[in-house]
Amino acid sequence: MQRQLAILGSVLISGLIVVVTTAPAAITPDQRKELNQIKDDIGDVAKLIKDKKYDEAGKMLDGFTAKVEKIIKDADLKPGDKTVAPVQILIDKQKLTLQKQGGVGAGKADAADVSFIKQIAPLINSKCVSCHGDNAAGRLRMDSYAEMKKGGKSGPLLSAGNPRASLIMTRVSAPNPTLRMPKDAAALTTEEINLLGNWIKQGAKFDSDTNDEVLKLSEFGKPATKARSNTPIKIAKATGNEKVKFIKDLAPDFVNICERCHSGNNPRGGFRTVTFEDLMRGGDSGAVLIAGKLDESRLWDLINGGPPKMPPGQARIYKKWYQNLETWIQEGCKYDGDDPKVPLRRLVPTEDELKIAKLSKMTADEFIEMRKERTKEQWTKVLAKEEANELATSDFYFYGNVDEGRLKQLAAWADEHAKALRGAFKLPESTIWKGKLAVIVYKDRFGYSEFSQTIENREVDPAIFGHSDIGAGQEDAYVVLQDVGDTANSINPDTRLNLIDQMTGAFLKREGKKLPEWLIRGTGLAMATKEVGGDNEYLRSLRAGAVDALRGIEQPGDLFADGKFAPTDMAPIGFTLVGFMIKEGSQPKFMQFVAALQSGKDLRAAVNDVYKPATTQTLATAYLGSLGNAPAPTKKKAKK
Repeated sequence: MQRQLAILGSVLISGLIVVVTTAPAAITPDQRKELNQIKDDIGDVAKLIKDKKYDEAGKMLDGFTAKVEKIIKDADLKPGDKTVAPVQILIDKQKLTLQKQGGVGAGKADAADVSFIKQIAPLINSKCVSCHGDNAAGRLRMDSYAEMKKGGKSGPLLSAGNPRASLIMTRVSAPNPTLRMPKDAAALTTEEINLLGNWIKQGAKFDSDTNDEVLKLSEFGKPATKARSNTPIKIAKATGNEKVKFIKDLAPDFVNICERCHSGNNPRGGFRTVTFEDLMRGGDSGAVLIAGKLDESRLWDLINGGPPKMPPGQARIYKKWYQNLETWIQEGCKYDGDDPKVPLRRLVPTEDELKIAKLSKMTADEFIEMRKERTKEQWTKVLAKEEANELATSDFYFYGNVDEGRLKQLAAWADEHAKALRGAFKLPESTIWKGKLAVIVYKDRFGYSEFSQTIENREVDPAIFGHSDIGAGQEDAYVVLQDVGDTANSINPDTRLNLIDQMTGAFLKREGKKLPEWLIRGTGLAMATKEVGGDNEYLRSLRAGAVDALRGIEQPGDLFADGKFAPTDMAPIGFTLVGFMIKEGSQPKFMQFVAALQSGKDLRAAVNDVYKPATTQTLATAYLGSLGNAPAPTKKKAKK
């Protein structure tokens, strides 16, 4: 929607109030003419792609993109404004076509080797890290290669060797401008997308000589402040009788606190804390740890308050760690690991693992109290001035700005579905989620959208009305819903169906295992069919939606590729695929399949174990055939 910039100013002139109004920004006739010309010229791109003139097609698309972005800037519009959106969508559709046919980001076999350090790291650092750094949108950090490999809330970012299955490629080339990344910024050029795709096609390799995957991308290319000596460092081996164990008692904070300043090519003071050998080597001023000699160990002096005090500007060095460091130095700085050259990060628990360990010690009452406090904190951040009603049941904590009667109705539906989950998955009568599941309900779109933006730092798709999130150790366990009423249509579900869908997702995610999104959505919608009835208009429309979503699939195996489909495609594909698997096997067999995935098995292994002799390929082929009017997968032409 076009931004409204009506600005009212008051000017006192000779005792009169004069109201000055600035009209909302709008494109000029010349700009509209230019947009229409781009629409006409896009047909030439299709011809170039058909003739395999990929470079020319890419340059034309980049030119169109630059023109549209200039119009957006000059007219002070938002990306995706309805004035320019039709043209942007046409451009991006051609970019996707170019990508699929081998031109953009497809990773040509004869492409020159792409260097992560020299080419990809600078690109990601300049385009992505501003949103995906310390305060990462979608829990996706991209400020180091190690973080990129982890992926984020939406799943793995990279699928080495397969650009089309890589989420990052889907995001940077999304046809919808409001979903495309970088957010609120210029789209990547075809050359940049092609570079990224070729790097993934070549294995998404990390080509640094230091093998320091946790190094910040901003550090690559900077000269080291001082050449580091390769003189062997004497390492004292632990006997097992020491009071302080280095890996257990000290290494976690060296990793989580000290590495922020003391890693990379330019560590502060020339002192790195990446490996044990780094610690013992010291920095620009020499060794900082002298075995058995506390007063001569500069690191102790710095942490003990000597100028400059370490770590700077932080208060996270707690008394126990401080005492452990003192004892460890006095005991001879002994190492209880195998290889002192191994990065300490590989030896210590991650922050999530430490968090899970802490949460595991909480009582049930403490967990419930934490859930209530976190829910109220989130609500205040989103709608500070709006009061909410609350309602607790044995499994749920409801909180929202709908009236008390509506909360009671939602709670009754939730309790009924909890019984269905216990029956289907043979659960005990104990609470399903630690500390209960928070169900946050907003009476309108504004509240739901604000939650997504404020709490999760992401834009919500216009066709999505609810979602769930389960954090590490269930520190977070919530469903967020927009109350859309009790009448479903072919596009939107009703609130009860939406609640069942998202509750099921929260259940499937509760063990922390990464499950396919189609499975999560499909299981929820399949269970909803029994509770709300199969005559629900939204459920009836999903089959046709699946046919449309699968129209561009090239090979049956692509059905299970990460990032292949848009979030709005997951409901129709998941609903029809789960229904097919239950019909062809049985409900118990499907539940066995879900249990296999929850136990940690990958998709291929789970299919082979449960649906033997079926494979993912034969399963996908049979499913596509079951849709009847679904288009047959495109066959690749044989080379002459």
